[in-house]
Amino acid sequence: MPLQTAYNQFQPAGFPGLLANMEEWNGHTRTASATIAFGAPVQRSGDKGCAPLTSGEYLGVAIAHHVITSTNADSYGQYDNVPVADAGVIWGLAGGAIAAGAAVNWDSANGRWTTAAVAGAIYAVPGAEADNAASGAGALFKVRLRRIPS
Repeated sequence: MPLQTAYNQFQPAGFPGLLANMEEWNGHTRTASATIAFGAPVQRSGDKGCAPLTSGEYLGVAIAHHVITSTNADSYGQYDNVPVADAGVIWGLAGGAIAAGAAVNWDSANGRWTTAAVAGAIYAVPGAEADNAASGAGALFKVRLRRIPS
């Protein structure tokens, strides 16, 4: 690994999957049955597992962790313990401009949040909304989670 020689003047406000503030949040731990990116919604996989959200039961969003055992720098690998937040505010990446308060869905094709309708690779995330506005594609913004149990 090369030595870092350039530094930004300011650190970013956050990164996908990082808890955005100190508001109350709720979480639980599941075992990954597949690779799960930080900040990605997950669904139930068996009794105690989770997998990336497709058409299954939405459980919450994978919280980022600074130290993980897998070789992936920004995701959990299969069999890793995944902290899953089902309430609170978490950082995410926008797929396009998003207004504050807008309901958001998950676009698994590009791994970003969107206001687009559920279709194809875009999956519903019940109770998720933009806590602040996102200026466009790739913008970091806050996603407020309010899981509604199924």
